[in-house]
Amino acid sequence: MIKKNLLIIVPARSGSKSIKNKNMYKILRKPLINHTFESSYLINEKSKIIHCSTNSKKIQKLAKKYKINSDPLRPKKYARDFSRDLEFVNHTLSIYRKKNICFKYGLILRPTNPIRSKKSLNRSFKMFKNNKTAFSMKSIYPSKKTPFKTWIKKGKLLKPVVLIKNIHESFNSPRQKLPLTFDQTGTYEYFKINYKYKLNSVSGNKIMYYEISRNESLDIDNLKDLKNFKEFI
Repeated sequence: MIKKNLLIIVPARSGSKSIKNKNMYKILRKPLINHTFESSYLINEKSKIIHCSTNSKKIQKLAKKYKINSDPLRPKKYARDFSRDLEFVNHTLSIYRKKNICFKYGLILRPTNPIRSKKSLNRSFKMFKNNKTAFSMKSIYPSKKTPFKTWIKKGKLLKPVVLIKNIHESFNSPRQKLPLTFDQTGTYEYFKINYKYKLNSVSGNKIMYYEISRNESLDIDNLKDLKNFKEFI
């Protein structure tokens, strides 16, 4: 049994409908996914393996230029529009199980977040390793809009998404009196593997957070995001 400290997974499914060939779209003079491939080498951990989970031969070819493994391709059943992270994580673990390799920690680096600093990457990993109780850690950034003023339809009526017990009609409360909320980003997502070959969750019930900078929070998922990114940078 070969034990490694860290498995870094770069999930890069083809077939994006928001931006055609999104992962290959050029941002700052290089394909979007290249930024994440380069970031994966910034973490100061010698005992690691970087794996690109993709169903695209073009992305697989690009990964090989960075000496990043992507064999075999992700099966179609794990590369659908509504496929969950757990599916490609467990598929990746099964690949290394056949090689008799297991891991202590996992890290998902999504190509849609192209900006990551070396300092932030290593600081977040150190914080996660030093915490003995949390199962995972997500990167977060302050929400643009409060979820306490959002609604869902229930028949012909409205129902608030969430209520705050100690604030009467929190949906009518001034924003300044409502708790500050955060969005999770795709910048960093750590989870514990503990040398298992299959997980039931990549989040668990105890989740840490790591608050990132404005630049690192920039996510490119659709054409509006792309425009905002270009204007900000």
